[in-house]
Amino acid sequence: MADELPPYMKPLFVAGGSQKIYDCVADEQVTEENPWVLIPKEKIVEDFRMRAAVCDFHPVKKQVMAYPGEEILLIYDPDYKYGENFYVCLTEEGKAAYFESIKPAEEEAAEAEGVVGEDGEVAYGEDEIAYEDIALEDIVLKDLPATPAPWNELGSEADLEEEILTTSRSLITFMIQRKRRMFGAPCQFEDRNIDAAKDAYIECASFEDSTFDTHRQEHDTATQNVMETCEKACQTEWKKPRAAVSQYVPRTLPQAQLDKINKSKELAKFVEGVCPRFKLALQQNEIMDVFADDYNELVDVDGVFGNKADNNLKEYQSFTDLEFSKNKSIAHIDWHPYIKGIVAVTYTEKLKYDDRVDVSTRILMTPSLILIWGFSDPIHPQLVLEAPEDIYCFRFNPTDPNIVAAGCINGQVVLWDISQHESRLRNHKNTGARANKTRSDLFDVEYQRSPVVHYAAVSSIDSSHKMAVMDLIWLPDTIEVARMGVPVENKAQVSCQLVTAGIDGNVMFWDIRMQKSAGPVGLGAGLGSQPKKEKESSAEKFSSIPATFAHLDLQWKPMNVVPLSKLTGPGLHPGVTISISQQLQIIKARMQNLVSGNPPLIHRSNSSVARQRPVEVEGVNTKFFAGTEDGFMIYTDWKAEKDPESGKLVSSKPQYAISTHAGPIHCLMRSPFYNHIIMSVGGWSLSIWKEGESEILQTSRSSVKYTAATWSLTRPGVFYIGREDGNIDVWDLMDRSHEPSMSQNISSSAITSLVPYKVSSKQSLLGVGDDFGTLHILEVPWSLRQASQNELNAMSIYFERESARLEYYKVRDATRGEAVAAEAPQIPGVLETDEEEVERLKKNYNDYLVMEKDFLVKLGLRKEDDPVKLVQ
Repeated sequence: MADELPPYMKPLFVAGGSQKIYDCVADEQVTEENPWVLIPKEKIVEDFRMRAAVCDFHPVKKQVMAYPGEEILLIYDPDYKYGENFYVCLTEEGKAAYFESIKPAEEEAAEAEGVVGEDGEVAYGEDEIAYEDIALEDIVLKDLPATPAPWNELGSEADLEEEILTTSRSLITFMIQRKRRMFGAPCQFEDRNIDAAKDAYIECASFEDSTFDTHRQEHDTATQNVMETCEKACQTEWKKPRAAVSQYVPRTLPQAQLDKINKSKELAKFVEGVCPRFKLALQQNEIMDVFADDYNELVDVDGVFGNKADNNLKEYQSFTDLEFSKNKSIAHIDWHPYIKGIVAVTYTEKLKYDDRVDVSTRILMTPSLILIWGFSDPIHPQLVLEAPEDIYCFRFNPTDPNIVAAGCINGQVVLWDISQHESRLRNHKNTGARANKTRSDLFDVEYQRSPVVHYAAVSSIDSSHKMAVMDLIWLPDTIEVARMGVPVENKAQVSCQLVTAGIDGNVMFWDIRMQKSAGPVGLGAGLGSQPKKEKESSAEKFSSIPATFAHLDLQWKPMNVVPLSKLTGPGLHPGVTISISQQLQIIKARMQNLVSGNPPLIHRSNSSVARQRPVEVEGVNTKFFAGTEDGFMIYTDWKAEKDPESGKLVSSKPQYAISTHAGPIHCLMRSPFYNHIIMSVGGWSLSIWKEGESEILQTSRSSVKYTAATWSLTRPGVFYIGREDGNIDVWDLMDRSHEPSMSQNISSSAITSLVPYKVSSKQSLLGVGDDFGTLHILEVPWSLRQASQNELNAMSIYFERESARLEYYKVRDATRGEAVAAEAPQIPGVLETDEEEVERLKKNYNDYLVMEKDFLVKLGLRKEDDPVKLVQ
C-alpha cells in the first residue's frame, strides 16, 4: 500500500467494545498477518440505530448508508500508520483492488512452504513434510466469513402444510337488510318491566341434555418459542469537562503595600480587639483538651461485670417431646411462680377451622395436653396435664401454684389441682434421668413415663364462652370483684378469681369458690365441713382425680360478663388479650418471692370461717384494656353503670376503641416498672400506650409480621418482639426508638410465645416457643438485663415527654380546626323558601359574571367599558 490512503479508504478508530460487536478484536480475530475482516452492512446499520452518534462508524455514516454491497471491508492498522487503529474501504472497486494487491503476498507465502500447481494448490516435494505430519501448534487458523449453505428440506415443509388451517366446506352467507330511512335515526332506551307485556321476555334456561355425547378427539397443535425482543433508546447530553478557573502563580502584594498594611491603624485596632479572646482560647486549650471525647473517657462499667461485646441471646436449654409435641405448635408458656427451673407449655394443632372440621375425628382421639418441664430432664416432662380440648392460654395461681387454670378452644375454662405432685416438682433436680438411678433403671418404661393429671373441673358449656378463650389472668390477692363488677376487699389474701377473654366478644369473671352465703374463704370453698371432707376422701379412694373442685365440675358459671361492645352499631369486638392495672402487683410479688426464696403460701384451710359482708374498696382502677382480633384497642370498665333511662345497672360502654394494628393483637402487656404504660403488638407494628390516653409511640410498618412480645423484667426500656420469620427483635429505648437495637434468629419457624423469667439478680431467662413445637430457653446477656443507674428515671421522663408532645399536637390541631371552622361559610340554620333560594342563586351567578369579566380584562380579551349582562 502507498504511504497515503486512496480516497475510497478512510482511517477509523474502533474501540474495544465495538471490536467485540463487529468480531474484529485486535491481535485475536485480526492480526498483522491477517489484518482484514468483512463486516455485514446490516450489523453497522443496526449499530447506528442503537447507539446513534456513539457508534464508531458515525464519521462515515453517509458513505456506509450509500454503500451498494452487503459486506464492508475493515483493515487492521496495528502501527497506526494512517493515524487510527483501523481503516475502512467504502467502495466495491476498492475492496476488489485491495484483495488483488494482497494476492501475490499470499501466493509467495504459499510457495515458501510448497509448490503451487496448475490448479492453484500447493504441492509438496518428496523431502517436504506432508500436511498430516504437521504439528497442531504449527497450524494457523484464519477467521473467514461464513457463507450460507443451501436449504436442505428434510420433510418439515410437509408438516407445516398439515398444520395450516384450510376451508373444508362452503361458507354460510347471511344478508341483513334495513330500510334506508332507519340509518342514523336516534335511539331511545328505557327500562321496562317484563311483566308488562307477555312477549317482552323469553327465558332460555339451561338444562342437561341426556342425548349429548360428543367426545373431544386428540389433535396436534404446533407451538413455536421465540426470544422476547425489546427495543430501547436513550440520549444523554454529554458535556466535555473543562477548567473554569485556573491559577498558576500565587497572588502576592508588593512589599511597599505590605508595609503600609502592617503599619495601618485598622490592623492594630483589629489585633487589639481579638487579642483577649485569643488569649482566653489559649488558656482553655492548656487547661482542658477540647478535642477529647467525653463518652470514651467514661468508666467502662461493662468491662467490670461482663463482656461488652456479649450482646446476643444464648440458648440455655431446649425442650421438645417426640410424642406429644409432634406436628403441633406452642400456644402459651408460663413459669412456675415459686419453684425455679419449672416451666409449663401448651401445644395446639396447627390447623385452620376448615381443616379442623375435616379431621375432627382424629383430634378427638388425640389428647390435648399441658407439659410441665424441669431443667434437670429435657427429655421427659415432669407432669402432663390432660385437657378436654386444645388449650390456648393457661396460668398458675399466683398464691397457690398447685392450681392451674386454662381456657379451651371450645370456650370452656378448666381447672387442675396438682398438689399431689408438688413434691415431684420441688425435687425435680433429684428426679432426673441420671439422679440416684442405676444404669438399668434408665431404660425402665415405668420410670420414664410422666404422671398424667386429669382436669379437676370444667365450666358449664352453656354458660362459657361461645368461641375460643384467648387470654386468662388471675386477679391479685388484694381485691375481689363482687356482683356487677364492684371491687371489694379480699380479707383471705388468696387469689380466687380469674378473668378470661374470648373471641365471642365477652370478658368473663370467674370465682373458684363455692357460691354460698357462709363458708370458708380458702380455695375449695366446700372443704369447710367434715362430712363433705369424708365424702371427698371416699371419692378419691376410687379415683386419682382430686375432689378440690368437685362442686364446680360442669356447673361452674361466670359471676360477671363484660361485653366488648362496638361504639357504633350492634355487635361485639372479638377479644384476644386483656390487661388490668392489678397485674403489676402479681409480677412484683412473684419477683420478690423468687429473689428471697420464700416458699409459697398454700391456702387450703379447712376452718369454717363465715364470710363477712364485703367492703367496697375505694380508689381501685376498674378500667382495663382489651385487644381484639380485628386490631382494635379497647379501653372499657368492668364495673356496671346505671342506665339513665331505665335506672338499671348495665355493662359499661367502651371509653374508646381505636383501630391501631392491621391484624390480631397478639400481646397487650403492662410495663413491670410503670403501671400506666402498656405495650400492644399486632400485625406489622407495635404501639406503646399511656392509660387514659391514646398511643404515645407507634413504630413504622415492619417487613415481617409480629407474632409475640414481652417486656424485660429488669430493664425499663427494653422489650422483645417475636416475628413470623423466627427472629427476635430486641428494642432498647435508651439506645434508639425508631428501630430495634438488635435482631437475632432463633428458629426457622414463627415465634408464637415470649415469656421472661428472672432467676436471680445475676441471671435472667427468656422462654421462646415456636411453630414447630420447640421450647427454647434463652439466657439474657448482661447488657440487656443490667439497668443503668438513672434508666428508670430517664424512661419515666421519656414517656412523660412523649405524652406532653402528643397533648400539644392535640391542642394545636383543635385550635387550627376552630380557626378553619370560623373562616368557613356559615350554613343557615333555617330552611330557605323557594323565592329566597332563587334570589341567592341569582346573586351568586351575577357575582360570577363580574368576576369573569375582571379576569378577561386582565388577560386583554375584553375592555373595561364592555357591559355585563346580569340576571334580573
